[in-house]
Amino acid sequence: MRTASRLLVALLLAGTALAARAVPAAAQSLRPGLLTGRVLDENGQPVGNAVLRATLGARTILVEGDADGDYRIGGLSAGVWLVSVRRLGYRPVALEVVMPAEGLRRDLFVETARVALDPVLVAAKWTGVRGIVGDARRITPLPGATVSILGSDASAGADSLGQFALAVPGGRTVLLRVERAGYATRLVSVRVPAERYLDVELGLDTLGRPSRDLWIWRDLDQRLKYATPRAALVDRDELEASDAVSLGTALQLAASVQKLGLVVNRRACVFVNGVPKPAYPVDAILAGNVEFVEVYPPGSELTRTLALKWPPGATCGVPDGTIRAPSAGARQVAQFVSVWLRAP
Repeated sequence: MRTASRLLVALLLAGTALAARAVPAAAQSLRPGLLTGRVLDENGQPVGNAVLRATLGARTILVEGDADGDYRIGGLSAGVWLVSVRRLGYRPVALEVVMPAEGLRRDLFVETARVALDPVLVAAKWTGVRGIVGDARRITPLPGATVSILGSDASAGADSLGQFALAVPGGRTVLLRVERAGYATRLVSVRVPAERYLDVELGLDTLGRPSRDLWIWRDLDQRLKYATPRAALVDRDELEASDAVSLGTALQLAASVQKLGLVVNRRACVFVNGVPKPAYPVDAILAGNVEFVEVYPPGSELTRTLALKWPPGATCGVPDGTIRAPSAGARQVAQFVSVWLRAP
C-alpha cells in the first residue's frame, strides 16, 4: 500500500511538471511591474515576432514577442500605459493598459491587413501575388516601394499601407525584385498556386551596404526574359524540398534540373549575386542561404552576359571531382551557375 501511494504521488508530480512545461512562457509567472500575455489575430491564432512598445510619459520600453506569440514587458510602474503592437502584415494597434502594482496578464489582438481585390477578379479566380512591403526593423509599411517581376514588364507600387498586387498566371514561379530608396533591394522567389493568389510579406532592410550594380539587375532581368527551355531556373522551394546541405547536391535533386538531364559539376563557372567567383565550386555554397539559381548548359544563355563578365583566363570551379546527377542519361553539363542569396 505504501509503495502504491508513493507511485501515485510520483505520477501526480510528473504530471504537474509536464503541465508546467506545456504552459507558454508568458503565462508561467507574474510579478510586480510585468505585463505578459500573447499576441493573437482575429481568429485567435498566435502572431509571432510582433514588436511591442509601452509608453508612459517620457518612458518607453520596446520588446519583441517570440515565435509563438508570447510577450513579456517588464519594469512597468503602476499607471496607465499606452501599449502599441506592430507586425508586418497586420494593422497596427495602440491601446491604453491600466497596470496594477502586482503585474498583469493580458492577450493583445491584431487584425490581418489584406490587400483589397476587385470582387470581379475574385469571382474570376484571380491568380497572382499580393501582400505588403515593410521596414524589416521598424515593422512599419513602406509606401512607394516597387515590386517587379523579373523577366517581364510587370510591376506594382505599394500604396499608403505598403500593399501591392500583381497578376501572375497560376502555377508559375516568378522572381520578385523589391526596392525602395534608402533600402537594400531584395529578391524573393514565389510560386503562385494554380487557381488562387498568394499572400506574402516582404521586409526590406535599411541600406547598410552599397546596392548591387544596376547593370547586374538589368542583366538578370534580360537573362530571365530570354531564358530558353534548355536552362534550369531553380527557386527556393525546390532547393528546400531536397533537404540537401550543399547547393551542388540540392541542384542535382531539383526537379527542374533532373527534367533537363543536367549535370552540375564542380567545374561550372559560378556567379554569386551577379559577381563572378573564379575557382569557386558550387557545392561550397549552403543551399539554405540561396533564394534562386540560374543553371545554363553551353549555348543556352542567349544574352551572353555571364560569358562576357567572366574574367579572361580565370578558372571555373575546381578541376577535381564531380557532383553526378542521380538520374541516368544526363545529356548536358552546366557551364554557368548564377546564384542569388537570400536577404540576411
